[in-house]
Amino acid sequence: MKHNAYDVMIIGGGVAGAAALRDLSMRGLTAVLIEKRSIAGGSSFASHQNLVGGMRYVVKSPDVAKKCAQENRILSKTLPELVGRSLNYFVGFRDDYVEKALDQARSLSVKAEEIDLKEAFKEIPELSRDIEVIVETDDRNLDVRAFCNLNCAEAKREGASVFENTDVVSIKCTARGFKVTTSRGEFTANYIVNATGPWLNSVCQKIDVNIPLVYSQGTIIVQKSLSPRGLQFLHEPSDGDAYIVHNGEAWLGTTSTVVEGPEYARPEPWAEEYLKERFSVVLPKIREIGSHRKFVGVRALLGDDSVVNSRTLSRDSIFHEEPEDFLNIVTGKLTLARLVAEKVADRIVDREGSKTRCRTHIEFKPLEASVPS
Repeated sequence: MKHNAYDVMIIGGGVAGAAALRDLSMRGLTAVLIEKRSIAGGSSFASHQNLVGGMRYVVKSPDVAKKCAQENRILSKTLPELVGRSLNYFVGFRDDYVEKALDQARSLSVKAEEIDLKEAFKEIPELSRDIEVIVETDDRNLDVRAFCNLNCAEAKREGASVFENTDVVSIKCTARGFKVTTSRGEFTANYIVNATGPWLNSVCQKIDVNIPLVYSQGTIIVQKSLSPRGLQFLHEPSDGDAYIVHNGEAWLGTTSTVVEGPEYARPEPWAEEYLKERFSVVLPKIREIGSHRKFVGVRALLGDDSVVNSRTLSRDSIFHEEPEDFLNIVTGKLTLARLVAEKVADRIVDREGSKTRCRTHIEFKPLEASVPS
């Protein structure tokens, strides 16, 4: 491959990288995305693939909850083909936390519509009859792979380039940007967007930068579903709270185990029984059903070695610039990928002296796609 020059290089083809590629190319910048494996083949896919409505964070992180609610509405409107129609129930017990959560949801414009218990028990007979409150939220499934591929497809229509199965060998800072050597040849770029998720520092180390990160491993077990819709335990966020339904399968998770890095991620041997026991307060019969597979994902969060419980760290999506013009996306929520991509693109176009503004929150060309359950 001959030498290629671009305004921006995005490294990483998950939700954040694909969203950044689309946003930047729609603003008239020349952009290229480099992905080591295949698009959506990493941590973005190894998640619940749940488009969060905000209810889970209304007490602990109101700002994150509000952003999630807004992004949920944006993606549901602009990408209806990829967003499930079935909404999640949050279920729990009448206590101080639940009352505070319901009050917060109202003040933040986070959907939390209380459902008649008898109707819910009729719909989902396996629900524990001890449950005292059920609310319908905007949480729903998102087809993550299609989301990434469609972002890339629209970016390519705007002139962007995408290279899968491509390794980044070295990165050198130059007088005006960066020279990147890959397994496909050399590229130059004025800016780099590092969107490699838990592999963020693998890229940063090529320019002698290390971002303080905590790696949180989450295991999900998959079994036959006892519910036609996703269920989440309405209490202070903890392990085993989410039972997300995909085409008759329930994805139950997650754990939250700190590991040294993504290469150390393995499903914990105790995870299945632990997760089933945790969620049995919602679905008692869950303990009787075995899992037919399990998988693990890793989330990189800003933090240091002193962190023991990664649930204390923010799930907000941010970017960390180091060195100058090298933007590292640290994303805690799949739902916020489009928003953090917008913020990164804002930074770049402002530096370029451009007045082009984001259009991804109002515009997406209709495309045929299957609707997730």
